[in-house]
Amino acid sequence: MTTNLRVSFVSTSGDAVDAASGKAVKDTRIRAIHATGVGDFIIAGTSTDPFGTVTGNIIKFTNTTANDSTDQYYSDNGIRMTGTVSVALPVSAATVTLYYG
Repeated sequence: MTTNLRVSFVSTSGDAVDAASGKAVKDTRIRAIHATGVGDFIIAGTSTDPFGTVTGNIIKFTNTTANDSTDQYYSDNGIRMTGTVSVALPVSAATVTLYYG
């Protein structure tokens, strides 16, 4: 199965937006992450179905020094996100690039 990967670059906390189309990133799979900055990063893509069940996932990781740069690759099918994908950055100088599709 082939997949066209797309990119979202995030430099402030909030919803992830596709770099090409400007649309919110929703209901997708995260394939890879590149992050810079110091502190805790949280990438959330969860929603609640009509039965009250929470679906989707939350990715959380920490960079510990100013020289840290994180590259994470998720093999196979990636990490499933449901609903709008949101990103919480630790400091104003932090950035996250999401590769999804």
